[in-house]
Amino acid sequence: MSNAFGWGTKNDEVVDAFADRVKGRVFLVTGPAPNGLGDAALRALALAHPATLLLVGRSPAKYAPVIDAIKAIDPAIVVRVYGVDFNVLQTVRDGACKILEENDRIDVVLNSAGVMRADLKYTVDGIEEHFQTCHVGHFLLTNLLIPLLKKSDEPRVVNVSNYSDYNFKNQDFIWFKGYGQAKLANLHFSKALAARGITSYALHPGVIHGTSLGPEFPPAILEQLRKGDFSKGVKTKELSHGASTALVAALDPKMGLKEKSGGWLEDCQLVTPVGDGHSKAGAPDELWKLSEKLVGQEFTF
Repeated sequence: MSNAFGWGTKNDEVVDAFADRVKGRVFLVTGPAPNGLGDAALRALALAHPATLLLVGRSPAKYAPVIDAIKAIDPAIVVRVYGVDFNVLQTVRDGACKILEENDRIDVVLNSAGVMRADLKYTVDGIEEHFQTCHVGHFLLTNLLIPLLKKSDEPRVVNVSNYSDYNFKNQDFIWFKGYGQAKLANLHFSKALAARGITSYALHPGVIHGTSLGPEFPPAILEQLRKGDFSKGVKTKELSHGASTALVAALDPKMGLKEKSGGWLEDCQLVTPVGDGHSKAGAPDELWKLSEKLVGQEFTF
């Protein structure tokens, strides 16, 4: 990992540094809506001529500007779009079946789809929406696609980021707690994948206002968040920098080392996460078993 990368690193700079790790490879990116981190990552990856880019999300019709941008950079890139609503596990299964049928391998899965809302909402599967969108849906998709990942010479899974009451049945719902525990699940999911031999990382992309992440968030709360960040001196990022940490996790050859897998990145560097939740003994396996229970399927590999 380059020590030159940091808070101000642009997405394109990472891809340029690891262009040989992009050319001819197959990348799957969830959450490719315009003006989001998935969109930013895809446009950057296109600059280095991947063989195939797989776009996975619930609103394929909205992805036309992203596809057009990719094709404008390199018309030879194969772009495939799959409609998957992570809030409906059956659509995850259906989408995975199509991906398995239409592709020979996947080199990198970049799980960047997410949601951020102020109210408590359950999905059709009976799971709190943050937890299902940010973790459970991606847990299911990633595991169903393991056969394609195993056909890669160097597969990698990147997850852009206390489970006893994940559904808030015994406590009051507070939006940032729901969002936060779903993101903590990303870290433990990466640790669990690493323990099973799949190189994986979780990360915090930085504070980026104005993306497609929280369209259902009340404007007043969004403004409070902006003011709070400003008063605390938080350094925010532009979207042109927002995917850089995910791209480092996906492309840097040094991140393929077994001893690094399962780690957490911020500002393009491996760091120790803040808080106690990341170090809870047994948490990755607890999460794995809970996730298997929620999707109704066990995964061993």
